[in-house]
Amino acid sequence: MISWNKHLIFYAFAMHHLVMAICFFVGMGLFSNVHAQTVSNQLEFGVSSGRVIRHNAKFKPVVNGPSFLYQLSWLRHRKDSLAWRKAANFPKVGLTLILADCAPNDVFGYGIGISPFIDFTLIQRPKSQLDLRLGTGLAYFTEAYDPVSNPENNVIGSHLNTIVHLGIHHQWILNSRLSLGQGIDLTHFSNARSTSPNLGINTVAAKFSVRYTLAKQPNQDTLITYHRCRYAHEGFRPHSLSLRYGLGLTDRFVGGPVRPIHSSILQYMYSTGPLHSIGLGFKHSWDMGELEALNFLNQGDARIKLGSAGNASVFIADAWRFGTMGLELAVGAYLYDRSMTYDRLWFKIGIQGFIGGRKRVMQGIAG
Repeated sequence: MISWNKHLIFYAFAMHHLVMAICFFVGMGLFSNVHAQTVSNQLEFGVSSGRVIRHNAKFKPVVNGPSFLYQLSWLRHRKDSLAWRKAANFPKVGLTLILADCAPNDVFGYGIGISPFIDFTLIQRPKSQLDLRLGTGLAYFTEAYDPVSNPENNVIGSHLNTIVHLGIHHQWILNSRLSLGQGIDLTHFSNARSTSPNLGINTVAAKFSVRYTLAKQPNQDTLITYHRCRYAHEGFRPHSLSLRYGLGLTDRFVGGPVRPIHSSILQYMYSTGPLHSIGLGFKHSWDMGELEALNFLNQGDARIKLGSAGNASVFIADAWRFGTMGLELAVGAYLYDRSMTYDRLWFKIGIQGFIGGRKRVMQGIAG
């Protein structure tokens, strides 16, 4: 038991720092580029007012009032010669500090988080524009499930949670520096199934914001001339093969011990352009919590082998990459599943961070 506790502490420490490192590299990568020619920085303060959605019949807390999200954001807009940015209509990237007051706050407490994001311009006019915002990050909530002190909170089982947010925002451009915004935000908080319970907090809110544009910073870098392959200067490769290792944490029941899940993934991707890729892969996982439970149920007989708590699957993936940040959707079918769940299919949404050109070196799972 002492050995397991030591391993648990190590894996929890490693996982938290891995997720933080992914967010750090994604955020830093979004704000760095040697090919930039025109850069503008913006500061935005926004307030969102809405409600927590009871999205599951098991949702116990009584939603007794409105919820508020306060956001202080830094945005950067670049216009340069990079093919992916041109293809995406020169999106803005940014970093936001989020303060959450979700009702009932005696159950959920208060949350504070930080999240990189990207804004895609859908409609651009001289005095207005419509943007789509996508972002993910980390948040800390002051309250979590406790069977004694907070039994009503069967929604989040840990203080540290991930954030996934989606928004449609309209900006009224008053002048070259100032604009007023309004829109709708969908925000999700959960611990990515690392700790039970994990129904998650989902909010739908109307957002109002004020944005101030700092002075533009022109850069005299020379435009890059396209090579024979028009993406060659960016290390564009239509075919890629990767071998990945994944480490996750999960428990088997509320209040149960958290144990690691190890995964190895072999994946092939074909890039259809600077933004989009499709592919397929093979995944194999070992659930250490499952192995421990099987050995316990075995009651001292021959020790259960590691393969008895494993599964293997094949999957197809659809990925979008925006510079150093990417989004991947995957659907898989199990070839065999020796765990107690006996699942047939799985679905994954992955947030990816890239460093070293177009070579993928790490992947963070958002949900």
